[in-house]
Amino acid sequence: MAAVQRLPLPPAASPQLSRGNPGTSRDAPAPICRYWKSGHCSRKPCRFLHGDPAAPAARKKRNNTWVNTSSQIASPSPTTTNAAVPSVPPPTTKRRAEQAQQVPPPTKRHAEQDEQAPPPPKRGCRAQDQQEEPGGSSGAWCAGDDIRGVARLEGHANAITGVAVPEGSGTLYSGSLDGTVRAWDCGTGRCVHVASAHEGEVGRLIAMGPWVLVGVRGAVKALHTGSGKELQLRLPAGAQITTLLAEDDERLFAGAEDGAIYIWRLDREHQRFDEVAALAGHEGHAFASLAQGKGALYSGSVDGGIKVWDLETRRCIFSFAGHVSRITALLCWDRFLLSSSDDGTVKVWRSKPGHGDDDLELEVHYTHKEEGQRVVSMDGTHDANKKPVLLVACGDGVIRVYDLPSFKRSGQIPCDGEVTAMSLRTPGVVFTGDESGEVRVAKWAPAGGSSS
Repeated sequence: MAAVQRLPLPPAASPQLSRGNPGTSRDAPAPICRYWKSGHCSRKPCRFLHGDPAAPAARKKRNNTWVNTSSQIASPSPTTTNAAVPSVPPPTTKRRAEQAQQVPPPTKRHAEQDEQAPPPPKRGCRAQDQQEEPGGSSGAWCAGDDIRGVARLEGHANAITGVAVPEGSGTLYSGSLDGTVRAWDCGTGRCVHVASAHEGEVGRLIAMGPWVLVGVRGAVKALHTGSGKELQLRLPAGAQITTLLAEDDERLFAGAEDGAIYIWRLDREHQRFDEVAALAGHEGHAFASLAQGKGALYSGSVDGGIKVWDLETRRCIFSFAGHVSRITALLCWDRFLLSSSDDGTVKVWRSKPGHGDDDLELEVHYTHKEEGQRVVSMDGTHDANKKPVLLVACGDGVIRVYDLPSFKRSGQIPCDGEVTAMSLRTPGVVFTGDESGEVRVAKWAPAGGSSS
């Protein structure tokens, strides 16, 4: 197997994309009286302004520019940004020895887990791999003016099911179907810890603030990376988690194989998750993706159906056949809902004309087709020039980068197999995991600029 270069992960950046409920602004000032402007208004009182409008007060309400699917990465806090290890050159033999001394020695329990962990898969050296030796072009496997590869992390022996950087942490966590969770140092790219999920496969892994959440059979395991507190959120016996969503840092949603959605609310003061409800509606069809926006929860299942749930009443208020095959991702962008599917399409949904943007009854606004390919995942972000882009992962192991709203292709990120996890929630950084067990890290950089 070709040697994999251990490059530093990019330093965590301060959050740029805010998430939450969308909607048009209700803070627009009243219009200025045109008669007053000409000096002839005699109305007392006048319902229009006599004077220049005051600047609207800043609102704390977060917008809904990108609200993703069930495999997001929490944006690091400013504390994390300041504490992040700066970018360093590829490690030499001497530097590797120095870095090894900086990593705390594993405890006896950790050492036993490392010994039990299966070895990484053996793969041949591909053309792009040959260009990643120290001193070469480490980002050669990315194609596009504004994006370059930063690191490739090997260690898992099966498909990646989630990657996450918890808030306030300098550590990247990855979960896999090999039944392990690995912790990677963001400064060195080294794997510093391997934990085994005794319940078997890791179905999904995400972050929620400082928490790492791991979905396994019969439970969601939660680890607070600051205090070290561990919790186990119980599910019905045998229930396998297929998707997790923690969009507003307040509620945790878990979709399961049995077609149910389980909801918990985070109690930050007591560092616990309180069970809220369990929703049933997909009639035994496993959930494939969840998204949150407009005060609603959107769920997509393996039968191609999409349901809309009111988060106040926790009732299904609208359902429709979104695709002819399995839903692979749901994404809220501005006033649109985007859905992708194994049928090879990405559909853009909007409220029906005349119903208003707040109406949850949707119709297809645009359909993008990937010819001859399945769409296995999808996510959105802003590029280095602050323009919205959509990343679409296909069955051939290549992630296509499209400008929005034009859907003009602007780049690609090849992976070592079909993409099984993707997250863009750390601003400026793309995390991917594939069926081979490899995690790749890419970074946005302005055209002609440096990404370091």
